[in-house]
Amino acid sequence: MPDAPESEAFRLRRRLRALAEISTARACGFAGLATLCLMVGLSANLSTALKGGGYCALLVALWLVMMARQALSRPYKRTEIWLMLDKSERPAESEAQGLFAQARREAFLRFAAYHALAAAGLLAAAFANTLLRA
Repeated sequence: MPDAPESEAFRLRRRLRALAEISTARACGFAGLATLCLMVGLSANLSTALKGGGYCALLVALWLVMMARQALSRPYKRTEIWLMLDKSERPAESEAQGLFAQARREAFLRFAAYHALAAAGLLAAAFANTLLRA
């Protein structure tokens, strides 16, 4: 049986999710680069470098959770996703706020989970390094 054609609404949701992921990944990439620079700067002491990276990743995770909470109330026309969409792709105003908020919230929470896992790993490695050196 051939695949059923995608509905316009499904295509729009998928496109918004992809753009929200691109936008969030770009911001998280810059945060990761800053964290890496901090860790390189602290690399004289491995435990301190790992702790610094873990705390930075934890801060980014918390920031993303706060952004996810604000996603529902932030006007969709003031988002990067709105600017990334072609004018022909933009949804009707009546449904745009909900669609944008949901896509952004999902992306923020997914990347917050990634950063929380990275923070846990870095802090666990710092703890293990401290135990091994004692």
